[in-house]
Amino acid sequence: MPRLTASKPMARAAVPARLPPVRRTAKKLAAPPDRLTARALFFRRVRKSLRPGLWVCAGLVVLGLGSELFRSLPAMVPVVSPVGSVRHGLAALAGYAGFRVTDIEINGAATTKPAAIEAAIGVPKGAAIFGLSLAAIQARLEQLGPVQTATVARALPGTLIITIAERNGFAIWQTGSADPAKQFVLIDPAGNVIADQDAAAAKRRDPSLLLLAGADAPQNAKTLIDELKAAPIVLAHVAAAERVDGLRWNLILKNDTLVKLPADGAQKLIEKLASLQTSMALLDRPVEVIDLRFAGRMVIRPYPAAVAPVAAAKPDAGHT
Repeated sequence: MPRLTASKPMARAAVPARLPPVRRTAKKLAAPPDRLTARALFFRRVRKSLRPGLWVCAGLVVLGLGSELFRSLPAMVPVVSPVGSVRHGLAALAGYAGFRVTDIEINGAATTKPAAIEAAIGVPKGAAIFGLSLAAIQARLEQLGPVQTATVARALPGTLIITIAERNGFAIWQTGSADPAKQFVLIDPAGNVIADQDAAAAKRRDPSLLLLAGADAPQNAKTLIDELKAAPIVLAHVAAAERVDGLRWNLILKNDTLVKLPADGAQKLIEKLASLQTSMALLDRPVEVIDLRFAGRMVIRPYPAAVAPVAAAKPDAGHT
């Protein structure tokens, strides 16, 4: 029989340390809010809906007050932009450093009056060269009658270079005005009167300028002169041209011969005159009138003293 032996005493189970008691604090329950009445809820909603509109109205009021204040400012008080004030300050500073107008060089002004150019430039010597508006000077120069285009440039430290291209005188128009100063004026190819120009001086500079007469002569001058330039031998004999009834031209030659051109087809007849001048020197003969107005005919009326020499050439000249 097996023998019982005493076993080792069992180890005591570890007892966990007792936790300190949790102290529970009772939460205070918030008091329920008072319930709003229906009237209070209505006014609260109305205030919330009106708030954006009030902000808009306030903004419009501010804008209106600002615009009225701006209108009430004196008209002579200039509104200077920050950029403009900075440029003005830099130009003045450069002027103190020596960049001032000391000389004005003008090129190409052969007929424009120097006093008119000086007044249009409007820049006194000693002005700050960077404070000038070159575009404004150019615009003032191009408003002068004889000036077609103008360029303005700075040549540092103190020179303004003005280059002017003047209008080309195309012809001289006898206006019929009672004012002697306006009886003869210079016109350009478009028929515009070139203001502030002396027609007599222009004729001395360019003797080839034709004298035109007639109310609508300037508007039709380019067509006639272009046709005459196509026949240089005829143009060399023409001194003036008169517009008749707004329809056609009469040519006055340098030997006082009157050439009557038709309303239509004038260029072909001018070419015919060139051919007759080459073959028989018709434009050099003492002829009073050469009438080309009738289709297929050339009517020549000689001076009374030159009947005999012209009569021999009349049969040949009578064919067109």
